[in-house]
Amino acid sequence: MNSTKCEDNPPAVGSPERWFIRHLEIHKRVLPAPMCNITDRPFREILRRLGAHLVYTQMISAEGLIRGDKGTWSLLDIEGEAPPVGVQLLGSIPERLAEAAKILEGKGAALVDVNMGCPARKVTSNDCGSALMRNPGLVARIVRALRDAVSIPVTVKMRAGWEDGCIVAPELARICESEGADAIAIHARSRQQAYKGPANWDIIAAVKASVRIPVIGNGDVTSPSDAIRMIRQTGCDAVMIGRELIGNPWLLEACEKAMQDYYEGRIHDESEVPDDSLVECEEDGLRRVVKVPLYLLNVRLEDRITLVLEHTRMMVAAKGERRGILEMRKHTVQYLRGLHGARAFRERLMHIETLAELESALNEYAAWLASRPRPA
Repeated sequence: MNSTKCEDNPPAVGSPERWFIRHLEIHKRVLPAPMCNITDRPFREILRRLGAHLVYTQMISAEGLIRGDKGTWSLLDIEGEAPPVGVQLLGSIPERLAEAAKILEGKGAALVDVNMGCPARKVTSNDCGSALMRNPGLVARIVRALRDAVSIPVTVKMRAGWEDGCIVAPELARICESEGADAIAIHARSRQQAYKGPANWDIIAAVKASVRIPVIGNGDVTSPSDAIRMIRQTGCDAVMIGRELIGNPWLLEACEKAMQDYYEGRIHDESEVPDDSLVECEEDGLRRVVKVPLYLLNVRLEDRITLVLEHTRMMVAAKGERRGILEMRKHTVQYLRGLHGARAFRERLMHIETLAELESALNEYAAWLASRPRPA
C-alpha cells in the first residue's frame, strides 16, 4: 500500500476499455509490467490469454540489437506474436537507442519504452536504467532522438528518483513530455529502495499533475481494491502490475473487472471491491493462516494445474526441454503457493529435469489434493 494518502481524484477521462498512447489504442486499464527473466514470449501468451491487451517484452539491450547479439535477439522474440507488444529498451547513448528503435519498429513493436527504472548494479554501473535519472540533459536527448527516429509511440518507465531524498520524477516527466514522450510509467519507489518498503503513491499523483500525456502507476498493486485505490488517489490513467502476476495471472482480469465497475459507476471506491480473505490452511501438519484472494477462490485446482502444464509446454517449445524446465521452476512455485503440501512439492520440483517428470509429478500432486477431505 502507498505510504501516504493522497487527495481523491476523479476517474481519468475516457471509457474503461479505450484510451490511447499517441495513436495506439489500448483496450485495458491494467497493464503487466516488463520484467527481466519473466516477461518472455510464453509468459506474455499466458497473460494475454487471461486478459492482457498490451504486453511488454523484458528489457532489451540497444547495443545487443544493433550488434546482432544472438542472446539479445532471442529475448526479443516478437515475430508472429499477436499485437500490441511493447518493447523496453536499455541504453544510454541517444543515437544508439534511436538506431535500435528503428529496428524494433521494423520488427512490429507497438511502442518503444525507455528503461529508466532498473536499479540493478550491473545496469546502473553502465549509466543505464535508473542511473539516467541523475542526468536530465541526457534524458532529454534520448527521448528526442527516439521521437525523431520512429513513428510508433515512445514511452518512459522511471522511478521516483535515484535516492530517497532526491525525488525528480515530476521534473523528468515534464522534460520527457516536452521532448516528445507519449506516456510515462512511474514506479513509485526510488532506486535506493529497489523493491523494498512501501511505494509512495503521492509521487504518481505529482507526476500526473505535471504532464498532460497518460501516466501509468506502478507499485504495491496486489489486489483489485489496490488498483481502484491507486486510480482514485492519484488520477493516473492506468495501473501497471509486476511481481504479483508471477504465478497469479488471474489478478489481471480481477483488477480489470473492478476498474470497469469503477469507471461505469457501479462502485465508487475501493471499499466496495471484494478484497482478500483469510482462510486457515494446514500444510505439512502445521496450522497456519494463509491470505487467499477472493477471486482465486473461483479458480479450480484443475485450472491451476492445467495452466502450469500449458505454461511449461510453451517454455519447453520455446527454449528446449532442460532450459524450459529450469526457468519454469520460479513460475511453478508461485502458481502453487497457498496449496496444501506446496512446500514438499517445491522440494521435489528442484530435482525434476524433464517435461514427462513434471507432468507425472503434477498429476500425482493434483490427485493427492483432490483426495484430501474438504473443509466443512
